[in-house]
Amino acid sequence: MAALVIICVVLLVVVIAVFYLGTLFGSKQLSRHVLFDVGLIATDGNLPDITAAGSLHGFLLKLHTKYGHVATFWYGKTHFVSLASAKAFKDTNKLSDRPVELFEFMKPLFGPSSITYTNGESWKRRRHDYDQLFSYDAIKNYNSRFYEATDAVVAKIESLPSDEHINITEHMSLLVLKSLSHATYGDFFKDDEKAITMLRHYETTMAVLNQDISKNAEAGQKFAQALGAWHDFMRAMIQHRRDNPPSDDDWTFIDVLMAKSSSEEELISDASTYFFAGYHTTAFMMVWTFYYMCENQEVQEKVYKEIIEVIGKDEKVNHVNLESLKYMRCVFDESIRCSVLAPFAARVNMNADMVVQGYTIPKETPMVLALGVVQTDDEIWPEPERFIPERFLPENASTRHPLSFQPFGFAGKRKCVGHSSFGHIPYPIAKPYLMDAVVCNS
Repeated sequence: MAALVIICVVLLVVVIAVFYLGTLFGSKQLSRHVLFDVGLIATDGNLPDITAAGSLHGFLLKLHTKYGHVATFWYGKTHFVSLASAKAFKDTNKLSDRPVELFEFMKPLFGPSSITYTNGESWKRRRHDYDQLFSYDAIKNYNSRFYEATDAVVAKIESLPSDEHINITEHMSLLVLKSLSHATYGDFFKDDEKAITMLRHYETTMAVLNQDISKNAEAGQKFAQALGAWHDFMRAMIQHRRDNPPSDDDWTFIDVLMAKSSSEEELISDASTYFFAGYHTTAFMMVWTFYYMCENQEVQEKVYKEIIEVIGKDEKVNHVNLESLKYMRCVFDESIRCSVLAPFAARVNMNADMVVQGYTIPKETPMVLALGVVQTDDEIWPEPERFIPERFLPENASTRHPLSFQPFGFAGKRKCVGHSSFGHIPYPIAKPYLMDAVVCNS
């Protein structure tokens, strides 16, 4: 088991380390009266229903179960269309702009200058600049940092008494924190204490944000203090990088931000945005994968056998042999699907009306792409609650629509940056509703 843990931790880090949310009746035009049928409340729209469902994903499951693949709802005072079929996704796959209304609640944390709140040419410029540091080739250069962080965490786990409970969430959170911070923000995080301090600031800030800071003066004050401490920490990290510039072939994400950002505010906002999005999703992905393997011992055994056959006990994982771990890739994909790690994406057509599955959607109407609803549709995934990695073997995956599983998003070029590295590996085709949105955020 120790060998499996060691190898799987390395695999997970290497693969995921980059890792950064009423039905239309009769007329083909959207009709406002339909919204009353899905629980409209005059002031807050369907926000009380979303809260009652536990998350936006939970609400969308109920919405689409009742009203079908194309449905409408109110997010506050904004009228949304929700799409929950691969065919509907296909109709939107050229869109890149995103409705910022769905992510407004994160603006106090990310800042108004965050890439999260940009569309059009500004967004295209920034993503073009940033994506070069998250390409598959770029990720290969981070391997040594991933191994260094992984070795430290594995040594800590191995030092525990054999009968002691292993808090996998704690260990994976620290591993992801150390891996991502060092690889993305540079040698400021060689010191473990810096990474731990960063985690404490993150936890404090998120804990206060999950309160209603707009209506609670005390919570608002605490959030301002926590956010100020976070920004001070980020400024210290940036200044360290300025004082200790890297060589030309050792640039990280923060170096690109420092060179390309139009202002200090934009620099801090995007540095924070990518950390919050990447840390949250990557850590949860690793925890869920270990959870499902522990719950399914036969899967764990298959993973172990494949690792031994492909890599052996003494060799290291690299970008070449990693691609031969095809069953491991199935386990990753099924972990993402079962955990609904990426519950939704969102798009908007700012320029023209568009037709989606026969319905005319007026321009500027925000659309939710209910990825998680499709990932748990029992017509596509028989017994969707069961963990069955074999669903993603070529002979099984080939019968599904290619957009039925798109956890990194798909529309336009606004995919999660993690798709460049994770997606390269070949395979066939907190309040919960707040944290749902910290996925594919840029």
